[in-house]
Amino acid sequence: MKKWSKGIALAVMVMLLVSFALAGCGAPKKEEAKPSTPQAEPQVLNINLGEEPPQMDPQKSTDTVSFILLNATLEGLVRLDPKGNVVKGSGLAADWTVSPDGLKYTFKLRDAKWGSGNPITAQDFEFAWKRALDPRTASEYAYQLYYIKGGEALNSIDVKAPDAEAKIKKAMDELGVKAIDDKTLEVTLEKPTPYFLSLTSFITYLPIEKKFYEQVGDKYGSDADKLSYSGPFRVKEWVHESKIVLEKNPNYWDAKNVKLEQINMAMVKESTTAINMFEAGDLDVVGIPGEFIPVYKQKGTLQTLAQAVTWYIEFNTKNPVFKNQKIRQAFSMAVDRQAFVDNVLKNGSLAATSFTPPTLPGLDGPFQKMVGDQISPKANPDEAKKLLAEGMKELGITKLPKLTFLAGDSDIAKKYSQALQEFWKTNLGVEVALENVAFKVRLQKMTKGDYDFVFAGWGGDYNDPMTFVDMWVTGGGNNNSFWSNKDYDKYVETAKSTADQKVRMEAMKNAELILLKELPIAPLYWPARNFVEKPYVKGIARYPVGADTEFKWAYIEGKTKK
Repeated sequence: MKKWSKGIALAVMVMLLVSFALAGCGAPKKEEAKPSTPQAEPQVLNINLGEEPPQMDPQKSTDTVSFILLNATLEGLVRLDPKGNVVKGSGLAADWTVSPDGLKYTFKLRDAKWGSGNPITAQDFEFAWKRALDPRTASEYAYQLYYIKGGEALNSIDVKAPDAEAKIKKAMDELGVKAIDDKTLEVTLEKPTPYFLSLTSFITYLPIEKKFYEQVGDKYGSDADKLSYSGPFRVKEWVHESKIVLEKNPNYWDAKNVKLEQINMAMVKESTTAINMFEAGDLDVVGIPGEFIPVYKQKGTLQTLAQAVTWYIEFNTKNPVFKNQKIRQAFSMAVDRQAFVDNVLKNGSLAATSFTPPTLPGLDGPFQKMVGDQISPKANPDEAKKLLAEGMKELGITKLPKLTFLAGDSDIAKKYSQALQEFWKTNLGVEVALENVAFKVRLQKMTKGDYDFVFAGWGGDYNDPMTFVDMWVTGGGNNNSFWSNKDYDKYVETAKSTADQKVRMEAMKNAELILLKELPIAPLYWPARNFVEKPYVKGIARYPVGADTEFKWAYIEGKTKK
């Protein structure tokens, strides 16, 4: 799921009912038992989003907050089951077949309706997927559809070229996505992709009601009345920067198995306030930052789950200073990652010694073990200062210009960014300014390249190292460092061009070794996922990858017992 991902906001990480994360670390925590009789007590769940969702357009969204909402209100061809598995008939595709060569998928849609009452059709999927790949949409996640025949070619068309319109139309017509009829979607891939069915549950693959979108246009997703719904819930109320209220979608095809009638979502950024609300009974689930972990450990209520997430410093290599590799290395080497996780986070997170987190599989074990520990968890101030001096000499400067570190504006985000600021001052002798902004603003500034360096996080979208490795290809939709390396690109292309797992993994390993040498990003830590929830909250499924929180099977049981 992408950002924490640029994707993953720091404020969200500690305040969401869950952290995020797509599952090499085992089955997600879940409540499998469901009530055998209808619930007499109110089926209302109260949670904290922590932030205003930045982008509720599924083809444009890249962040965890929006992903949680989009997953609740929309459904794709596949909806993962509570264990995170792909099961036939779990989503809007009632059935599918795959050609012997693994290149052609034929999906048969079930009889289902949009929230408007209009039928959900194969044309809605074709429209949404083509829209994601249309270069005029500028979807940062378009590359997740490059597996489709002609997808990359379509998305790579220069929209400023004189003949762009004609080229786009031709590429659209030739794209490997076609609605055969209202209930049949035919998809042709560039090459066999073992995890393609899982990808169809991902946010960018979600459908849009074509007729509705044509009415509202670019305002789609901006408010409650600018959304269409194919999932278990719909937006009842949206008070921007304050709260969102979801209610059960009566037109959802599987509404009979949805127990919750309402989900109240607050947008409280301060972790202490959120925890106080939990203790007062105003929130049913809350994320726990490090300083509160001992309290809830002692109570025996703390829950911790693994997640496929990495937090890192991302350098804007368009910036003349951070274009220099030695200066990037200096800023990375000045950070004591072990001290950061032990004394600042204090939540069980691990110091990152490479980029791809250890929850994702490689050959005979975690992929991270193949890459090895390439970054020391301890700072090396002497070497950092030496590299900084060498880098400045290469640039022909004797003094660094003002450098500003971009981060979130929650209390936790401020605390973390201040700690990094102190490392650079103490271990590198550099004064760095801080710019703490709202999650949505941070994402916008990263996309535009309007920053020097930034505190960023990424959560895996599916259970394969490629969900991390392909981020940094030249011109990649989420490559906001604007870094480019031809050898890196070649290794990623090799990994995507073969089904041989040994060849794939070796190519991805070699790509990551290049990344960790040049350091357009400096991995910091692999977060723990700490939260508490009321004992009457049942059935929330949590996944280590993708849209990591699932409310479809959640329910309330025992809240009103005396």
